[in-house]
Amino acid sequence: MSYIEYKPAGPLADHIDAYWIRRTTADAASSGRRVYADGCADIIINTGSATALFHPMAIAGQAIPLQPGQMYLGGTMTAYGVVTAPAGCILTGIRFRPGGFYALYQQPMAPAVDSLLAFSEPDLQLLMGREPLAPLLDDYLSAKKINTRHDFSSIYKVIYASKGQIAVEALAKECHMSKRTMERVFSENVGIPPKEFILIVRFQEVLRRLRARRESLLRIAFELGYHDHAHLTNAFKKYAGILPSELSRFYKTGIADGQYF
Repeated sequence: MSYIEYKPAGPLADHIDAYWIRRTTADAASSGRRVYADGCADIIINTGSATALFHPMAIAGQAIPLQPGQMYLGGTMTAYGVVTAPAGCILTGIRFRPGGFYALYQQPMAPAVDSLLAFSEPDLQLLMGREPLAPLLDDYLSAKKINTRHDFSSIYKVIYASKGQIAVEALAKECHMSKRTMERVFSENVGIPPKEFILIVRFQEVLRRLRARRESLLRIAFELGYHDHAHLTNAFKKYAGILPSELSRFYKTGIADGQYF
């Protein structure tokens, strides 16, 4: 499986993390990939000839097909998922930063949590099958009116700056809104409560530190407020589906032991 991503230009970078293309090569019978919980949403189109499957682990036993020629909205995930794709599958996507899809489309995210929903925008779908991908999408999405009623990008930047170690009450105070308003803003922008989102951000900070390969798991757990190693392990099982030690070993050695990463 090959993967390429392109970064958006200018003000769009506050709302969009990347444009991406993932291809399952012809010499691969099938390919799989874990999708870690990260607070983001994606618009995805299958521009290939084979059907991919998305298995959201928050919903046991479900396999959601991504059919060739169809476009989907993938919402915020509260647990990890797995995408399996046979040869001939080409998935092209726009990965929005937390709240980015709502900012550009004003569609509440709650219905899409842990799922893929059919999404229709013919002009965008046409562009996502063309090259050069990034400038075409930059021009198209820059023309959209951005919702600025509650600037969610400023809210999630506060959470990221805290490395996922801020209480909901403190976050609401720093963002000058009531806790009730904060809950509503999170429901619209990411579809999950602020406490759950904060936990996901903390997990993502662990991933960042593991990739850097400079710190022990024990030190990471202590510095990020996990009560003990078991607490960190439970978070990983939920948000990544693997043990932190397994992911740490993969980053250090590149050995996958048959697992999807």
